[in-house]
Amino acid sequence: MPETTEAAVIVDVADGVAEITFGNGPLNLLTHELRERLGAAVRSVGRDSSVRVVLLAGAGTRAFSVGSDVKELQATQARGTWRARALHELALYETVDRLTKPTVAAIQGYCLGGGLELALACDLRVCGAEAEFGFPEVRLGVFPSGGGTERLPRLIGEARAKELMLLGSRIDAAEAGRLGLVNRVAPRGGGLEAGRALAREVARQPTLAAQAIVRVVEFGRDRPLREGSEAAIAALEGLGRSVDLPEGIAAFLEKRPPRFSHD
Repeated sequence: MPETTEAAVIVDVADGVAEITFGNGPLNLLTHELRERLGAAVRSVGRDSSVRVVLLAGAGTRAFSVGSDVKELQATQARGTWRARALHELALYETVDRLTKPTVAAIQGYCLGGGLELALACDLRVCGAEAEFGFPEVRLGVFPSGGGTERLPRLIGEARAKELMLLGSRIDAAEAGRLGLVNRVAPRGGGLEAGRALAREVARQPTLAAQAIVRVVEFGRDRPLREGSEAAIAALEGLGRSVDLPEGIAAFLEKRPPRFSHD
């Protein structure tokens, strides 16, 4: 989808991958309207049994998203509705985070503020070498309240996350890769294609096993090791009743590619 002048979301489903492209101006501002449309699209593909992986991408090449429209922040301040706004933002990121299907963010250009919070809500992140990341909110007198203060420290460590948020500074793609903020760094301008390639790789894996990985990792994120291990065992028992587990074992022993039915 090319750059748009108004909030727009396009969903394309092929070979088990739902590619959700969102656009709003050259920098893909996450306005109230765009968050509504994007959340609805994510919920829709979550209910689609043909979808095994979800790919999120910003329209155009200048930005994945730079986050909020500052004019909307000004209106929020005038109305005194910060809590309602924060809950609305959080609802989108939690919709993505709670999706049981693996999610991939394909990042090109700027990934800032709420755009970075959206990317952090995904399971995997891929970017082009030109990408820039950061939370500049502190320079406006606010902070990333849509889960950024929780997800970023868990991913790159508390001290480095605090530094980025306190200074409102940016890091480049190479540093994002070193910190583990992104899984893969593609050549300049190659973030979308690299994201698509990774999504297709994940979609080839047996669906129930992939979903179990996402579910168990997220369940154990804030729980004692024993509780996470018990969840893993329960999930493994469920996979034992699937069609794909015996097929995977048989294919390995017979030295052939597996033919997963995703059931």
